[in-house]
Amino acid sequence: MNLNSYVTLMIIPDGAEARRGVRMRQWHYRAILGGLALFILGIVLFFIFYGKIMTKAVLADKFQEENERLLKYQYKVQLLEQNLNQTREIVSRLTSLAGVDIKFPEMPDDSTLFASLDEAAMAAVQRAAGPDLSVPSGLPVKGFITQDFILEDSTHYHPGIDIACAEGTPVLATATGEVVMSGFDAIYGNIVVIKHNDSTTTLYGHNKEILVEKGEKVLPGSRLALSGNTGKSTAPHVHYEIRVNDEPINPMEMQ
Repeated sequence: MNLNSYVTLMIIPDGAEARRGVRMRQWHYRAILGGLALFILGIVLFFIFYGKIMTKAVLADKFQEENERLLKYQYKVQLLEQNLNQTREIVSRLTSLAGVDIKFPEMPDDSTLFASLDEAAMAAVQRAAGPDLSVPSGLPVKGFITQDFILEDSTHYHPGIDIACAEGTPVLATATGEVVMSGFDAIYGNIVVIKHNDSTTTLYGHNKEILVEKGEKVLPGSRLALSGNTGKSTAPHVHYEIRVNDEPINPMEMQ
């Protein structure tokens, strides 16, 4: 095709107005179309990457807020430790003046303290590797699974898993999302439901105490509640469900 040939773009208005045309070389026409296509593609890519950047910015703000809270807690713990040491010194002087021989147990060092914590059943979310934090992964508490996911057996329908743990264990979110329910249910007891995207929700039931409110945004590992034995429950545990398009799926398949 001869790019030096001309094309004419006709503009035909409504009514009796005269038609108008724009005559240009064919390579000019193709260059304009190519530039327009690149412009539209640039706008689409801009909004795609802008959305990702905004999501990361929101997560960064949440992590910064969490870090600031942890720093405040650390400062409080340091003050408590100083007050405790001062109290121990005062009590030791008083008992010495009274002629009473009392020896206080020494505080364990950090290595001993953290070693004992490692041996305990800590609440922790272990997420599988993946960039999408809105996809549930891991478990809300560390414990023993006492009831499996059952849908096929019509005599015993159980659309989630039960994880046995000590009452008062922190129940942690398994993905980012928004709290869409925070209250009491006759079956699940104190319940928290998180909406992670347009199709996926997670449910955390039988809690002793709820720590979040409806509409609150949460991150993976955020504390949602303290485990308990409320609702129709025979022992302290966390009932954990994942639903996609309101259909329950096995949480163990999301590990």
